[in-house]
Amino acid sequence: MRFAIVADDLTGAMDSGVQLAAAGYATAVALQGAPLPPAPDLDAVVAETGSRALPPGEAAARVRAAVGALRKAAILYKKVDSTLRGPVGAEVEAALAASGRECALISPAFPAAGRTTRGGVQLLCGEPVERTGFARDPRTPVRASGLRRLIPGVGAVLGTGELADPSRVRRALRRHRLLVADAETDAHLEALVRAVPDPSQVLWVGSAGLARALAARYPGPRPAPEGPLPAAERVIAAVGSRNEVAVGQRELLAAAPGVVEAVVGEGGGGAVQEAARALEAGACCALLRPPEAAGGPEAVLRALGEAAAGLARSLPGAGLILTGGDTAAAVARELGAGGIRVLRELEPGVPVGVLLGPHPCPVVTKAGGFGRPGTLLEALGLLLGERSPA
Repeated sequence: MRFAIVADDLTGAMDSGVQLAAAGYATAVALQGAPLPPAPDLDAVVAETGSRALPPGEAAARVRAAVGALRKAAILYKKVDSTLRGPVGAEVEAALAASGRECALISPAFPAAGRTTRGGVQLLCGEPVERTGFARDPRTPVRASGLRRLIPGVGAVLGTGELADPSRVRRALRRHRLLVADAETDAHLEALVRAVPDPSQVLWVGSAGLARALAARYPGPRPAPEGPLPAAERVIAAVGSRNEVAVGQRELLAAAPGVVEAVVGEGGGGAVQEAARALEAGACCALLRPPEAAGGPEAVLRALGEAAAGLARSLPGAGLILTGGDTAAAVARELGAGGIRVLRELEPGVPVGVLLGPHPCPVVTKAGGFGRPGTLLEALGLLLGERSPA
């Protein structure tokens, strides 16, 4: 395996994996518990551990197992959330211990999505992430923005001004087991990658931004996927994320012609049946969402997963839009998928692929906080064959 990534949730696995696909790696994401690799003839694999909402010890155990299985990859990458959700410190320590590498180089910035790192502090559009809406995440609220606080043992933070001098980066790598690098632009991430003489000697830790810089510097052996996607006859959109960005996108999609909305929760079976009848009668999209006053997160995910998968199984030619990593994983598992073949990007952080399993649906996945107001509308048009990816 040329390139391996271990990611803590499915949308993160997809938005990092698509960077490899765009650079010429045949890439697939393996859902937690699925075989590694999940398909033959791959150059790169992304193992999703489903660990973001787990206690630190359980998350570390899953990461340790996945990294251990993939440690022989030429480039080994631990994907973390660009807003620092989840047990980041426990996962990074577990990944480094299992990797066989002597040091971890940590840079979680994703400038294309407004996530930057300054002075070892993670920012979203210039604000520390603990002061943004991610502090109110119902499953993994962000309590700290400083990487030194989240990852005990960080030896140093490289400022953006130091990245232009490769010798300073190399000295720091020799001196420190855990090293953080600031980045506020893609150029900073590219300079960081160029400064490391042998990418196989370190454990890379970051989000889709650093994955993109690495893949550009060390491209895969194939041309990037081209040509049209398999066109869907109808689309099922499951929007489980309560992030304010996702809610605004969902409301725009709900108002579009041909879209029928169904609230999925206790007693919501009738709404799903009505959505199925509307799709059979010619509607283009069923939009599934939890009620405003939803119950426990696990029950909500189970209901969304069962409803979306049930519609996809009963209606041939369906495509999927899945928003929120837990939602995406719930739907994929209900459909019996072991993974997703990653193809391309609709826009930064919004990848497109095809499920691997008995129901090979085309699928767009999106983390709750990613995208523009019209991103879900764009995804609908893409799956219906009405537009091409950027």
